[in-house]
Amino acid sequence: MKKLLILVVLFISFCGYSQTYKSAYSINMKIKPETEMKNRIIKITDQLITISNFSDAGTIPLNLVVNKIENNKDYEFEGKCNYYYCTTKDKDPINGYQKAIVIKKNDKLYLGLFATEIDVYTYMFNISK
Repeated sequence: MKKLLILVVLFISFCGYSQTYKSAYSINMKIKPETEMKNRIIKITDQLITISNFSDAGTIPLNLVVNKIENNKDYEFEGKCNYYYCTTKDKDPINGYQKAIVIKKNDKLYLGLFATEIDVYTYMFNISK
């Protein structure tokens, strides 16, 4: 009888903890890509990546401190790429230091800038020497 009573109490406590929500609508966030024509200089070293004319209407560069490099890593259909795991050199007043991933493949450079753990801003740069 004690075992049955304990099982009933446990069952009621588990059922009481469940959470059910209703939603009348949802918002589908769609991002429209924009092409921006602007001369930039992208400098990549083993310690620092600098992208000129990045923010504030193209007046402030983006400086990324390279924390880790992985060479010849697969990237979707692009083949082997170099991955640079970075953090911003300057602290953002709202988000603090941000994490970033830079992926370099031949004539393209992909940048994923993490504003938060969920929000990622992605950029693609066509590069040439």
